[in-house]
Amino acid sequence: MTPLGAIKLFVNDDEVGFTAVKLDLELHCRDVSGRYLIQYEYKSDMKNQEIKCCIPSIDVKGDFENGERLEAISFYRNEIKLTTGIEGEFTDDENYTDYGGDYLSDGIQYVTYHNTPDRKFYFGVCWIQPLTEENDIQTWFGADPTLMGNL
Repeated sequence: MTPLGAIKLFVNDDEVGFTAVKLDLELHCRDVSGRYLIQYEYKSDMKNQEIKCCIPSIDVKGDFENGERLEAISFYRNEIKLTTGIEGEFTDDENYTDYGGDYLSDGIQYVTYHNTPDRKFYFGVCWIQPLTEENDIQTWFGADPTLMGNL
């Protein structure tokens, strides 16, 4: 549960269970209120799949925050900022990488291709409250699943 609603994970529109691992607060995100890693164990079935991490009840428009092999979307409400991130760069070029992704109105998703091998996909979820101009960037670092801290 986040201050903006419950996080849900879907694979091809079917809701699946997951475990959210609470992460340490890093130097770059010491003021955040919550920081979690969601892991999905992907098994190749030789066809495209959509693996979505979202907050279906969210009612605010998201802002894209990408860079340095991180794709992220942030949602703002009152003094709260929540960011969800995934490792990678969104592309439809199957020769460039073995998976892609998309931004959603309520979250973010990985898209696998027919050649995507078995692997773990990670989503980083981070929020801060109260949000200030000085701490705004911290959720971007906190939602980076490659900065897993204590794992």
